[in-house]
Amino acid sequence: MRCQRCGEREAIVRVKLPQESETDEKFLCSVCVRELAREYQGTACPSCGMTRQQLLHLRKVGCPTCYSFFKDEVDGMVRQFQHGHTQHYGSRPDEESVEKRLNQQLSRLKEQLNRKILAEDYEEAEVIKQQIESVEEDLRHV
Repeated sequence: MRCQRCGEREAIVRVKLPQESETDEKFLCSVCVRELAREYQGTACPSCGMTRQQLLHLRKVGCPTCYSFFKDEVDGMVRQFQHGHTQHYGSRPDEESVEKRLNQQLSRLKEQLNRKILAEDYEEAEVIKQQIESVEEDLRHV
């Protein structure tokens, strides 16, 4: 079979080339494969000048335009970082962090209550006691 790019040499490699609409599969000779690889690696973002090779090495984009210009590469990196997902999901705080925060608030309120009782400020102590009951109620629902 002849090379589908140059038509001169014998095709030895089957290559999937990204096209505008779909991936195109061609049979190419070794010379054409090397030429395409050089072109592919040397492609640079029109805004910041970052090359595909730099992007793949640094694993970071250079500017907002890089996201669309190197879409396939960025999607591949996101898939790798997100364990196969194509969108960034981020991380969620643990449920225990809410419980921990409420427990810390409860401890502070109890300390304040003890200080108000020792100072014989019973009106403030009653307000703090109501706050404690509210936090305890929140803790029951966590």
